[in-house]
Amino acid sequence: MQVEVINQEGQIVRQLDLDPKIWKTAYSPLATSLVNRNILVNQRQNTSKVKARGEVKGSGRKIWQQKGTGRARHGSKYAPQFRGGGVAFGPNGDKKAILRVNKKQGKLALCSLLSEKLRRKELFIIEEVKLTVPKTKEANNLLKNLPLNPGNILVILEKNEPMITRAFANLPQVKINNSLLVNVAQILISPNVIFTVQALTTMEKRLN
Repeated sequence: MQVEVINQEGQIVRQLDLDPKIWKTAYSPLATSLVNRNILVNQRQNTSKVKARGEVKGSGRKIWQQKGTGRARHGSKYAPQFRGGGVAFGPNGDKKAILRVNKKQGKLALCSLLSEKLRRKELFIIEEVKLTVPKTKEANNLLKNLPLNPGNILVILEKNEPMITRAFANLPQVKINNSLLVNVAQILISPNVIFTVQALTTMEKRLN
């Protein structure tokens, strides 16, 4: 199985052999959905916090006398049933929701999603990303030369390169990551996934 490799001017320079065990995987919406949900839930900070009745500041005076009013007896106006009172059984900021998926399912989701991106022509292989200076203008000019689809762009490098990250930092539609850390959630929302040749090789080693 082969794929076209382009240079920074958008010209096809050669063909690259791909591992069919990875790049011919049938798309699995179920595995992709489960892994994507797992990633998004685990990214939540879970810092939601509400005040219980004992944490609401205010007077501790009895709300009305115990007997003689014809109403139910109450000791505090900060009970959950009163407006402005505490919240019963609300989040306290301590709970950390953690979801897990097994490694086989995670690998299946990533392989199937990458294969689907390749089939949809939403995945591009570039020889390398090389900038002379870390300028937004130069990064933008590079993207203009490539035959990209409308929408977000995910550039996947072999390793973190500060100069390239800095050049793309002011382009809101572009995200930069490396082939060891990129995940299903990032790839799923990007109609343009750009791999360098070295990053693609590293990704295949990761999935094998």
